[in-house]
Amino acid sequence: MIENAEAVARSLLANAPAESTTEPVLREALEKAVAHPGRMVRAGLIMAAAHNHGLRPAAAEQLACALEYWHQASLILDDLPCMDDAEQRRGLPCLHRTHGEATAILAALGLINRAYALVQRAYLSESVEVREQACALVESALGAAGILSGQAWDLRFGHGQGAPREVGRIAWRKTGALLWLALSLPLLPSGAWQRERRALRALGVYWALAYQAMDDLLDVSVPKGGSGKTPGRDAALNRPNLTIALGAPLTRRRIERLLARADTQVRQLCQRDPRWTYLADWHERLLLTRYRLFIAA
Repeated sequence: MIENAEAVARSLLANAPAESTTEPVLREALEKAVAHPGRMVRAGLIMAAAHNHGLRPAAAEQLACALEYWHQASLILDDLPCMDDAEQRRGLPCLHRTHGEATAILAALGLINRAYALVQRAYLSESVEVREQACALVESALGAAGILSGQAWDLRFGHGQGAPREVGRIAWRKTGALLWLALSLPLLPSGAWQRERRALRALGVYWALAYQAMDDLLDVSVPKGGSGKTPGRDAALNRPNLTIALGAPLTRRRIERLLARADTQVRQLCQRDPRWTYLADWHERLLLTRYRLFIAA
């Protein structure tokens, strides 16, 4: 998915919270959690932004690892029996299936703690203003008004109306939170985030909702094992899913509208400053290519 994927994967292993003094079973769980990082979408965005906006390579690597650790921790928790009770993730048994629920929770906490530490290290040499902006962004995205609230709404979804608007609101908080951090955090030292905050926010919304809608299609239509994770959990648990709410044809139309709006946003950014061209490349590879595969299937 990203040009320097091998380097980022090595960094994930090198920065992992597993220490020589860590309890052996927990250490094994942590090592397993970071050994299969998936497509590293968020890390790739950070590395591309760093290259185009002048973020120090060491800081970019730390932020990339932090975002992937937060993402991996969210997946571990999302797969637990008290959440989605999943069997597979990335084509492998879920961590709680191989190491037990308690160890899986501890591993998720270990990844979360290390991610916060890495973000702090990434901004140590920056101004107080930049450090404060980073703290505010992280808290708003990951706190009780962000991804935690999204997960809570996800769990309570069956008690509401199940309207498409509610599905979108939950998708933004769950999927959009980390994507928004990936778009924003590497830009803080350059000032680019302050100048284009609204445009980047809009792009993040379009990307997150389109990406989640494609995942919803996969959950409904892909046979077991075909997507690398346990399918059919949304219907079984009455969780938010745009395909269940609208049907596949209308979901595809919604995705196409979101992709068109994202495309317009990216083109406007690139017209104002050629440094944003990496977003056009990412839009093509992350979303358009993926959606073409859906159409061809």
